[in-house]
Amino acid sequence: TDTLCGSSRKSARGPRGEDNSDGGEHDFRRRSHPTHPSCHINEAVTALIDEAEQASTEDEQTEKLRAAYWVVAALAWVGVAATLIITAFDGYAPPTYHEEGLFAGAPHGWAGAPERLINCLSYFTELSNIMVAIISTLLARRGRVGAWGRATHLCALMMITVTAIVYATLIGPYETLSGFALVTNPLQHVVVPAAFVGTAALAGPRGGITWATLGRALLIPVAWVAYTLVRGSFTHQYPYGFVNVWRIGYAQVAINIVAILIGALVFMALFAGADWLIRKASRR
Repeated sequence: TDTLCGSSRKSARGPRGEDNSDGGEHDFRRRSHPTHPSCHINEAVTALIDEAEQASTEDEQTEKLRAAYWVVAALAWVGVAATLIITAFDGYAPPTYHEEGLFAGAPHGWAGAPERLINCLSYFTELSNIMVAIISTLLARRGRVGAWGRATHLCALMMITVTAIVYATLIGPYETLSGFALVTNPLQHVVVPAAFVGTAALAGPRGGITWATLGRALLIPVAWVAYTLVRGSFTHQYPYGFVNVWRIGYAQVAINIVAILIGALVFMALFAGADWLIRKASRR
């Protein structure tokens, strides 16, 4: 008997090799013999092995993602903690250049610590680094996020990118660093942005970006703009020159903010497109 998975056929030849088949119909009946039970078992075992290998691969990818985000979270939290501690202890050297209408004038020593800390936390740079620290910690602990977590990740990605680009083009070239700022400034404006964007590109998360995600991702930047303008209307001080109403007026500030928000939308669209291309390439 010759037996194969998917067909079973008994030889129709006699002891001397003569053909004892009674025609094509008889041969067809022989070839249409039901699949042997052992073949079903083999297929089931193969399917289980494939599923186990896929689950193992996904687990390995999740572990790599978590490990990468632990590194990013550590960098971000160190930068935030160091900046707040140095600010509280009045450890930063005074700026070499001061523009009227920007944060300044807090008393030295502990008397000015509350004002300095509030000003520090009012910078977009600090907020973006805190966002990176929070979402990186969540991804490092869980390995995945839900709809709001995906929006938070996209928000942090956009904010830290804007932070790096604005600093490199509008602030850094005109700033002279000294003391502790030589360490914390590059950490928050260069190292953390590069680490977070690089990790997001290589490790994800992937997918889950919808129009609702984009809307949620803009909530915190819009809230920061509102907070900055409302607080500034009372203190007459602002964190950056491009939102310094005292110097350039509300009209120019509005133009600057709209331009930055449009840029933020463009960045998020680019990130969503890059995510789609990476997922498409990974399926091949």
